Amino acid sequence: MAYPTRLETMDCDTPEDAIALLGHRNISGGVQRVPVVFTPMRGCCGCSVVIPEGFVALVNKHGRYVGIYQSGFEWFPPWYSISHLLPTQYIVYDTPVKECPTQDNVMVTIDVTLILRIQTEEEKSCYNFCYRLGPRGLDEMLRAFQEESIRGMARKRKYNEIYDLMDSAQDKQMDAQRRELNDHFSQYGVEIADISVTNVHLPKEFADTMQEATVWQSRNEFKTLQQEYDLKVIDVREIEAKDKQKLKEDLEKFVADKDRDVAECTKRKKLVDAETGKQLAEIREQEKADVLEIRSNAELGVAKTNSTRDIRLSKIRSSGQAEADKIKIETETYLLSKKAHAESLIATNNAQSLQLQASAEQFAAKQLVAKRKYEAKMRSLQSLRSLAANDSVAITGNSKDNIMAQLLANQQGGAVLGINAAGNF
Repeated sequence: MAYPTRLETMDCDTPEDAIALLGHRNISGGVQRVPVVFTPMRGCCGCSVVIPEGFVALVNKHGRYVGIYQSGFEWFPPWYSISHLLPTQYIVYDTPVKECPTQDNVMVTIDVTLILRIQTEEEKSCYNFCYRLGPRGLDEMLRAFQEESIRGMARKRKYNEIYDLMDSAQDKQMDAQRRELNDHFSQYGVEIADISVTNVHLPKEFADTMQEATVWQSRNEFKTLQQEYDLKVIDVREIEAKDKQKLKEDLEKFVADKDRDVAECTKRKKLVDAETGKQLAEIREQEKADVLEIRSNAELGVAKTNSTRDIRLSKIRSSGQAEADKIKIETETYLLSKKAHAESLIATNNAQSLQLQASAEQFAAKQLVAKRKYEAKMRSLQSLRSLAANDSVAITGNSKDNIMAQLLANQQGGAVLGINAAGNF
C-alpha cells in the first residue's frame, strides 16, 4: 500500500545518527514521514565534529550563519553549531490526488510520484532552502502545484481514457510539468529529477464496466489470433514438408558429387605417392654420396689442422721457455741488487741512530747532575730517618766505653723479658 509522503525536519543527537534515521521508514497517521533536514544537538565539551558522507552541514557561529561544511572531519569550537544537516541523495515524494473530475465528471484518484533532491553543491541553494522555504513549505507547495497540474490533465480526458496517463506516450507532458516545477523551485535550491503517474483508481462500477469490455475485446482478439495461428501452422507444415523433400534430394546429390570427388582425389593421391617415392629414392642415393664426400674432406681437413697445431705448439713452447728463463734471471738479478741496496741503507741508518743516541746521552748526563745529587742526599736522609725510628739501635761515641755496651745489653734483655728497663735504673 502506498502512503502519501510528508516532508519533515527531524532532530538527532549527532550528525552520524542522521544516516540511520534517513533510511528508516516512518509511517504514522496514514502518511510516510520522510526527513529532509536534520537538526543535530551540540555537545558542550566537544571541539570537533564528523559530517557523514552524503550530507552537508549549515554552520552558525554564535547563532549567526557563517557557511557550509562538506562531509569529513572538522575542528568545531564550542561557539559553533550545526543549524541544518542536508542529505545529498534523491528523495521519493508520493502524493495521491483524490477526487479528480474527468471530462465526463467521473471522480478518480491519481497516484503521482516525484523524485527530487536539494542542490547541495551551491551554498546559496542550501541557504535558500533551509532559511526561506523549509521541508514544510516545500511539502505544501509541491502538493498544491501537483494537484493543480494533475487535475488539469484529468479534466481533458474521459474516464475510459484516464489510464492513458500511465502510458509512456505522456512523457512529454510530464516533462513539461517537471520543467515548470523546476522553474519555480530552482530559486529555493530544489531540483525535480522525474515525475510520473504510478496508478489510477476509478470508482468500482466504472472499473468493472471497463474490465468487462476489456475482457470481451481481449477474447475476440484472442479468437482472431487463434485462427490466424492455425492457418499459419498449416502453411508452415506444408512449407516444412516441401523443404524436407528438397533438402533430402539436395543431400543425395551432394553425397554423390562428394563421392566422385573423393575417388578423383584418391587417384591423384596414388600418383603423387608414386612420384614422391621415386624422388625420395633418388634423394637418398645422392645423400649417401654427399655424406661420403663430406666425411673424406672433413678427415683431410682435420689432419691438416692437427699438424699445423702441433707445429705452432712446439714453436710456442720453445719461445715461451726461453722467455721464462730470461725473466727468471732478470728477476734474481733485480732482487740481489735491491737486497744489497737495502742492507746498505740499514747500516747507514744504524750508524746514524747510534750517533744520535750517544749525543742524547751526553746531553742528558750534563742536565741530570743536580738531580742525581738531590737523589743521593734524599737517600741519606731516608737512612737517618730509618735509624731514628728504630728503637733497637744505640749510638755511642769513640771512647769505646764498656759501660755503654752493658747498658745496651741490659736494655735489650729487659725488652725481651717484658721489663721496663728505664724504670729499674
